[in-house]
Amino acid sequence: MLKPIDRGGLLLPDLGLWFDPRKRRPFAIVSHAHGDHVGRHECYIATPETIALIRVRMGDALAQRGVALAYGEVYEGKGYSLKLYPAGHVLGSAMAYVETDGGETFLYTGDFKTRKGLAAEAIEIPQADTLVMETTFGRPSYVFPSFDKTCEQLHAFCDEAEAMGKTPVLLAYSLGKAQEVLKILESRSQSIMVHRTIGELNQVYAHFGVELPKTRPLDFLNMEGSVVVMPPSMLKKLPRKDCVVAMVSGWGADGSARFRFGVDDVIPLSDHADYPDLLKFVEAVKPKQVYTTHGYDADFAADLRRQGLEAWSLNGKDQLELML
Repeated sequence: MLKPIDRGGLLLPDLGLWFDPRKRRPFAIVSHAHGDHVGRHECYIATPETIALIRVRMGDALAQRGVALAYGEVYEGKGYSLKLYPAGHVLGSAMAYVETDGGETFLYTGDFKTRKGLAAEAIEIPQADTLVMETTFGRPSYVFPSFDKTCEQLHAFCDEAEAMGKTPVLLAYSLGKAQEVLKILESRSQSIMVHRTIGELNQVYAHFGVELPKTRPLDFLNMEGSVVVMPPSMLKKLPRKDCVVAMVSGWGADGSARFRFGVDDVIPLSDHADYPDLLKFVEAVKPKQVYTTHGYDADFAADLRRQGLEAWSLNGKDQLELML
């Protein structure tokens, strides 16, 4: 069966296929437009949405080297065919499904979530013989509250800040998380200020039919009466005296997250699957073997083995068990 290896990205040696390599490659598949998944490749396959987002984030020259493959379309390679399925992570995010000429099937998830988001395509889960999956939250302690409860927490945070006469500031990554936060905020009467990087990406979302609330450019000197959404990297520039700050992150499931991020609150909204959803995802794919990567990969692989599945982390940490 196809056996993947980790080489700063995923490689299928038998097919010469790279998935999300960080170094420049002659040809690769790019799952989505977050910077840690995009390399300056000579040629790459991605969804039209991802290529449009790359154009905004990394320039037109790199975007022009992308080959657009819409969800469900088939790319015929040497000895294999490739399809992209929605991953539910951010706009345009994709899982890569490969079928060899010999009938073997392989699924690479990239980053994904199974919950239906407000600003990303709903995930579609194919079945495959071999599964490579991200396991960012691959420990049983990571169970997120319901989406409705998380929305209530976000609105309550803004209400409390407003009652204190302070500006609620929500720290959210510019691509994906910020747009979902904006969809949650669209029912509020306050104006919404966003950082420039978020505003630029919002235009791509609008182009692909995702309606977002009207926003104003972030102005640190005139934030009164607004809700502010900005990336965490801008926190040091924020005048904290008149603000209350919340990080929007799945790491809010950790009790210490508020102190780690140096904020007043952490709202546990994630664009990744939590532990129960990771298990449900594996059940849906029905793989014969699983390889895990990112986050608590060895822990999650061990849990799958206890359930009788052949599962190993790509980084090889769990190979130590074989030596005991």
